[in-house]
Amino acid sequence: MSSIRLACFLAIYSAIAAPAASAATQRQEAALILAEGAVYLDDQLVGALSSAVVLHDSATVRTAGGRAIVALKHGGVLALNEQTRVRVLANGVYNFNRVEILEGAAVVISDASPPVVSCLSDTRLSSEGIFRFDVQRGRPNGTAVCRFRVYDGAAAVPLPSVIAVLRSGQAMGLDPTCGDMIPTTSFAPEQMDDFDRWSRQHTIRP
Repeated sequence: MSSIRLACFLAIYSAIAAPAASAATQRQEAALILAEGAVYLDDQLVGALSSAVVLHDSATVRTAGGRAIVALKHGGVLALNEQTRVRVLANGVYNFNRVEILEGAAVVISDASPPVVSCLSDTRLSSEGIFRFDVQRGRPNGTAVCRFRVYDGAAAVPLPSVIAVLRSGQAMGLDPTCGDMIPTTSFAPEQMDDFDRWSRQHTIRP
């Protein structure tokens, strides 16, 4: 690994591990704060929310014909598109959640304590960033790949023997079966679909 890549990764990791400066005014636990349409929490239909629903140690949020937003502990939000399923873990004594993207598409808008996100592979996100994960199925062998895009900020993806560092406008197909042989591609961050626009309109960093 080059010294530049190592320095970038350490900067990202220190931002993740550092306590949130404004933790006293931020949520101590993740919470479901918006449910539009058919949204399920641990397989129970949520319905219209009159107040936030706290997610404790481990919770699965699933959208059918709707979308949802989860406020993450110590800042940041997770937006779920239609037909999406995620698991949100409290992550013990750490000041950030662990999020597993199981199906569909999700956007993370990170704050001072960004979550560790697993979408087939782990990613470590910078603070003050915008990231999208899309689980894509239909490969001939029946397996899936997760398309990961960095709209703003930076991210580190630990591969078997190297660490890939992505910056704004870069994407990667997260696939643990490919080892280190995963190329980084470019995209235009200003080109957004309906879900991208919805996630920006409905999410504000706490």
